[in-house]
Amino acid sequence: MKTFILTIDYELFLGSRTGTVEKCMVEPTYRLSKILDINNSKMTVFWDILHYYRLKELENNYTNLKNDRKLIDEQILFLISKGHDIQLHIHPQWLDAKYYDGKWKFEYDHFNIHTLSEEENPERIDTILGCITKAKQLMEKEIKMYVPDYIVTSYRAGGFRIEPFAKLKKAFEYNNICIDSSVLPGMINNNRINFYDFRNYPAHNYYHFENSPSELSGEGRFIEFPVATFSIPVYKNIIFTLTRYLKYKNLESGRMGSGSGEIENEIKQSIIKKIITLLTKSKLTLLTTDGNFAERFNYIFSKVKSDSTMILHPKLLNLHTFNILEDKLRNNEVKFVSIKNFLNEIG
Repeated sequence: MKTFILTIDYELFLGSRTGTVEKCMVEPTYRLSKILDINNSKMTVFWDILHYYRLKELENNYTNLKNDRKLIDEQILFLISKGHDIQLHIHPQWLDAKYYDGKWKFEYDHFNIHTLSEEENPERIDTILGCITKAKQLMEKEIKMYVPDYIVTSYRAGGFRIEPFAKLKKAFEYNNICIDSSVLPGMINNNRINFYDFRNYPAHNYYHFENSPSELSGEGRFIEFPVATFSIPVYKNIIFTLTRYLKYKNLESGRMGSGSGEIENEIKQSIIKKIITLLTKSKLTLLTTDGNFAERFNYIFSKVKSDSTMILHPKLLNLHTFNILEDKLRNNEVKFVSIKNFLNEIG
């Protein structure tokens, strides 16, 4: 049986259609928690806390937002009672989010936390230091009502935008945050809004660093838990692509989340370019059920080392991926642990 560190991003979609708290967050997370109960597995829940911050700011003006906040409160308490680990996930574009006509509207000027002011003022949420400080304080305030000794120690950057870490380091130090899980080793995203480049980053299960998660440091004060990545060979990628289109045409039909992640019109690859890529390049992929199907996930599962970090998004879970996870747990093929559990076990 393998052990994987399970992390989830507890959030709405961040595009033109956010979906609902009930469908994207609450319902799939309850169902996931029930599946994890099969063998007492645990997870780290990276809570998109600035969404909650905006709910609290606006809830007195909108009854439905107050109801959303209450649903999240109830679920966070439930997850804590089940022994799951709740940690910090920050999407700064929530600071500028507007709500009207029953919908969230975003500007993406601050999608990247590094675009906030570098003024060292922990009281201003529009600064890097203040954003992380206020977010941590809010999360701890809400959870300490139930768990008095609860402390935020871990962070996942919105859009995986952890670099340049030098701009975040002081905020981590100020808030005693010592763990990050924002690196996708080997992956690059050229999206204008959500650019990152993790090529040549360490592919260890976890490691210490000091000034950047790109550099190992045995004496570093911070620990990186990168999301596991795996390179699927060209021939396997072709097989899986054909399997997806021939066998799983309606794979997304049972998806829980009711939104869309499209945040801008990107230039689409031509069909010819897609075919050339498929026939000539291996496919680097994450350890995740997101957008996956049984044959492909089982292959990745078999190749990735034990104690790797897995990521999933409740909003992307569907009937097929729920069944994948349930089968793995019922057959005792995997035990999921949270980051907190894992560190406690290794001392």
